[in-house]
Amino acid sequence: MWRDRILHDGIDRAGWEAARHPVIGASDAAHFAKLASVDKYLAAKLGHGSFQGNSYTESGHRWEPMMLAWAGIPQNLALIHSPAEPGFACTPDGLLDLDGEHLVLAECKAKHMKVVDGPSTAEWRQLAFQFEVLPEATKTEFIWVELDADGEIRAGRHGEPCSITVRPDNPNILKARAQILPIAVDLLPRLRAALEFERTIAA
Repeated sequence: MWRDRILHDGIDRAGWEAARHPVIGASDAAHFAKLASVDKYLAAKLGHGSFQGNSYTESGHRWEPMMLAWAGIPQNLALIHSPAEPGFACTPDGLLDLDGEHLVLAECKAKHMKVVDGPSTAEWRQLAFQFEVLPEATKTEFIWVELDADGEIRAGRHGEPCSITVRPDNPNILKARAQILPIAVDLLPRLRAALEFERTIAA
């Protein structure tokens, strides 16, 4: 049951960030392009500066509730780990529990001054990692809003977001999983060792 795998409920942002620091999350996996760059990904994870957001992230926070309501999927704040590996975790934007064993996920994006037809390469990786962490998920609704220079939905969209349904057997998901999982498997023990070293030095 996915509820038994919640690392943090996400209500307290600082607590969520602390719980996420020692695990590999979907937004980390979004950057996994080459196994040879694992040292770079480790350095990024060990960086202790907390990203506080910018105008783009604030815009995303503004539009996310509307996108979720439009799709009929409840917002999710919880950090949930994989049943196979507690060091892999994710916080999908939306999560609809159909029966405790079958889930529908939602991932919401605000696209500023862009017209797109679906996920970017990095977003495919993010979605693929979420399916790895939540094998109960039967699909993800990838939802986005195309915003103009004023941060409003562009005129041609008539106030409506865009969406596509992504399933775990989508070829782009399979390709992304094959790319990111070897990197995540290599990175996780390095991350754990580095964090243990930090704790030893601090003691």
